[in-house]
Amino acid sequence: MGKNQKNNNQNNFRGKVNFHGPAQIAAGDINNHYVPNTNNQEANYTPEPVWRSPFTLAILTWISFVITVGGLIPIVVKMVKNSLDIFNGELKPVVGFEFSIYLMAFVILIILLVILLSLRRIAKTETRHPLFFNFAINGYDNRLTLEKIHSHKCPKCGGEMKYYNKPVEWINRPNNDGSIKRKVTKKVPALECKRNPNEHWYKVDPAEDML
Repeated sequence: MGKNQKNNNQNNFRGKVNFHGPAQIAAGDINNHYVPNTNNQEANYTPEPVWRSPFTLAILTWISFVITVGGLIPIVVKMVKNSLDIFNGELKPVVGFEFSIYLMAFVILIILLVILLSLRRIAKTETRHPLFFNFAINGYDNRLTLEKIHSHKCPKCGGEMKYYNKPVEWINRPNNDGSIKRKVTKKVPALECKRNPNEHWYKVDPAEDML
């Protein structure tokens, strides 16, 4: 029985014992950023509502609909018409300038629509998301609220902590000059100690601590 137990803890590759315990086999760079062992300690914070906005889920939905129908569609139709005129050689320089104005308006409306849809998702899921300087936006009760996050001291060293979107997964890509360019692929809300940010940080559930 002792021999069988020993073999169960071994990993075999091509009939040979190579290592013990769990392992990863892969080609290329793997960047795993695990949450440090905090010995069941938790970092705490207190959200303080700063501004309860009038933007509810229903209002955000209607604004997004109005922008889509009342703004984007007419601009798209006008841009298509002007593009056809350009190809037919019927467009004058003054109208070409007008086309540029429509193009700029279209880009601005697209950006505004993306922001509104993101805010609508926050209100719909009733979650909290970091902004900057320890501020956050919360969608509790399907209404957007601006909050100030007051972080408690680090439970491991007593240092000051900050609340922000922490990169936890990324891809390292080499440049031609030999340097490494890092592209972040995933961020999570976190409380991070300013004294030891690499070891003392704690993932924050965006759905916890409602107003």
